[in-house]
Amino acid sequence: MQLIDLSHPLEHGQQTFPSDPKLSIIPHGNTKTLRYNITQISIGSHQGTHLDAMYHFLDDGKTLDQMPLDWFYGKAHVLRIPKKANEEITVADFLPYEKLLQPGAKIIFETGWHKHFGKDYFFADFPSLTQEAARYLAEKKIRLLGMDMPTPGKDWYELHHILLPAEIVVVESLANLNSVPDDITFMGFPLNFKGRDGSPIRAVALVE
Repeated sequence: MQLIDLSHPLEHGQQTFPSDPKLSIIPHGNTKTLRYNITQISIGSHQGTHLDAMYHFLDDGKTLDQMPLDWFYGKAHVLRIPKKANEEITVADFLPYEKLLQPGAKIIFETGWHKHFGKDYFFADFPSLTQEAARYLAEKKIRLLGMDMPTPGKDWYELHHILLPAEIVVVESLANLNSVPDDITFMGFPLNFKGRDGSPIRAVALVE
């Protein structure tokens, strides 16, 4: 059994989605000033590797504390869908994996974009899920959709309004997907922010 980290490290000043709060990680005290080390952190709820609650785009959608814990844990299938900058991810890309797209399934797809994390263009030139592909996945009634891009696609507003009403947990900016097999146990629990829209997670793959 092996545990593989699927999360990008969080660092002071790290890039964010353009309209999101900036990440600040500042030492507040140390063993000389307070006799212990403690850090002041200011972070957006969708920083780095994170997940979206339904409430992120839907005022009447589930908040983090209303989502069952088993939505964040369980057997998952990793689909290999290699894409270059600005390429589309279409229904055709998912058809070879159709038998895996069962109700309740946890699906993660790797485009290779995670390798560009930290680059100036990471939040600008990512591959994009089409709205048609999002509707296709929503119709399959999968439970979780993970990806190595920072958001499902350029049409992020429309895409979230397709996926989240179907109560699909959207997990964004996953790392190291090239280091895991096609079948894993996924663990990605959010902090229990009451009434809120999303949370950074420590995503981990358990590999038998």
